Amino acid sequence: MSRHKPNLAVALFFVMVLPLVFVATADGQPAQPTINAAWLEGDNGLNQHAYLITFADNGSYVIDVDITHLQNGISQTTDVFITWSSVDEHRVAHALANTSLEWSDEISVTVTINGWDGETLTEPVQTVRSFTVGTWNQPMADHEVLLKTTWDLDQTYTTEEGEQGFSLDFDGQGWQMRQGNVLNSWELGSGNLTTLENTNDSSTNLSLTLDSIWKNETVQSGVLTSQVFDARGTGILHLVTFDGASQSEVAVNVSEGWFNRSMIDGNLTERLRIEATGDLLINEEDEEGNEGLNVSGEVSVFFLETWDENGVRRLQHTQFEALADMIISEEDFRMDVSLDGLTILDRWEDGVRTDQKSEFVGQGTFGVNEEDENSSIMINGTIHELHWLTVDGNTMKDDLHLDGVITGDAQGSFGIVRGIEETGNQANATQVVFLVNVIHQETWFNITGVNGGNFFDGQGIGTNHNESWDYQVVQSEWENRTVRLVWEETGADPSSGDERPEHSPIQVNATQPESEDILGDLTISRETGLMPIPLLPGDSIRLAGQ
Repeated sequence: MSRHKPNLAVALFFVMVLPLVFVATADGQPAQPTINAAWLEGDNGLNQHAYLITFADNGSYVIDVDITHLQNGISQTTDVFITWSSVDEHRVAHALANTSLEWSDEISVTVTINGWDGETLTEPVQTVRSFTVGTWNQPMADHEVLLKTTWDLDQTYTTEEGEQGFSLDFDGQGWQMRQGNVLNSWELGSGNLTTLENTNDSSTNLSLTLDSIWKNETVQSGVLTSQVFDARGTGILHLVTFDGASQSEVAVNVSEGWFNRSMIDGNLTERLRIEATGDLLINEEDEEGNEGLNVSGEVSVFFLETWDENGVRRLQHTQFEALADMIISEEDFRMDVSLDGLTILDRWEDGVRTDQKSEFVGQGTFGVNEEDENSSIMINGTIHELHWLTVDGNTMKDDLHLDGVITGDAQGSFGIVRGIEETGNQANATQVVFLVNVIHQETWFNITGVNGGNFFDGQGIGTNHNESWDYQVVQSEWENRTVRLVWEETGADPSSGDERPEHSPIQVNATQPESEDILGDLTISRETGLMPIPLLPGDSIRLAGQ
């Protein structure tokens, strides 16, 4: 038994001493650093191919950094630029490579410590990290998995025209499948969509509760090559339009809202359709508050459909129908009109207007209270018919029929009847022939008594009857539309004439609607970006794609 005791003592000696020897050896060598990806935005706005090398202490180091970069199986010539810093009492080297990263690249980063705190190491310390470049949310291996996701996009910013915004939240499920370099995903769910757009003369706010959201996308080699986003729901639309002193406001409940955005092989298509009913309000007032216009009513039809393809508006259909009450006031004048029909229809297909209608139908009353020194009169009238109609840009109706009575210090009656008498050809001042509507208007005053004052330009008791024939080109959008004017006036100051105004008419073409990106450059998808596989604690990556 005694012979084994020395052997046991030797064994215990080595057990206790050898760790001290290894510690001493470790103390003579620096610990291995950690290598982390630093794929963040550079000065050019693109992601850098860079790494942070963090050492165990804050000493000085002499290192070599070698990056092996395979792209599509081809070795890339890689130069590395190193800068130093100190973070939390640890020495940190920032290694920036001159190559750019792509999906499925194979990378190997080797850091070799050759010197430490002024001493050259007899045995350099080497650390290696190898990985594959993948994409966030996109596993590399072939697979087919079920998805259940909740995500949201929120983009709010301000331009010189005002606040702009877009937000979309989504809760759904679906599946994802990868085969080789191609990754397909399908998702179906529900959510909410809100858009806010302000321009110099309008504001549009749309809020929809989406009961159906369908998204299908294809990613090839880490790059989104196609996506179809289809959303349907109901909600609220608020439109405000400014035109000088006039403000128009439409607030409607959307019974059907549909938005489809597809991007396939770089071709972008956006389609929008909204059907709604609600309220209409138009206000206009001059700076002094003496003149004003007020229109309030119910919108029975509000329909908007657009189709944009690669920045070109292929289709725009706008339809608006309402019943409203209109009040026009000017100092001592007031007109109340009940609009039985207020209709606007405008449809464009591939730059050509294929359908247009604008109709204004109503009747009502008006009144005037005029004073002159110590005299005054009241004028009360009835608007029996007020009807303006244009179809396909041509004036079809221009009808007005009103009459009334004059009371006070002057008594009498008056009336106006106006309408299109015929349509035919007529030459202008330069003998160019145009298709015109002959608008015949009759106006009469019958003054039966005057008790003072200087009303109607001093016109005394009697009858004044005026007739005119206005030869207007049928095109409603043209300017200076009268090519010929004939008139006859009877009464205290009779006159007649036949003239052709110069510079008439002036042709003005209807303006083709322009494309408007509903979402701009935003792609409706999860956040994404390149990432190292495997991803380690401390890696910094930029999820700039969406």
